[in-house]
Amino acid sequence: MKLPHSKSLGQWLFELRERRFGLRIYYCFELDKLIVLLNAGDKKTQSRDIKKARELYQKYKKVDHKGKKL
Repeated sequence: MKLPHSKSLGQWLFELRERRFGLRIYYCFELDKLIVLLNAGDKKTQSRDIKKARELYQKYKKVDHKGKKL
């Protein structure tokens, strides 16, 4: 998807926009097949939500997803 529904925020992070209520979902792609939902919020908390999504991504990348830390 492209604007106005989805926007790249750079460095793997994307924002999916719901226009009626101003909701946002932050996500990334893993291995070009998996979509990882990282965080969500609304327009009022957008800056904080993006920062949290970036933090969660860093934690996500440290786990091998078989229950073990890398």
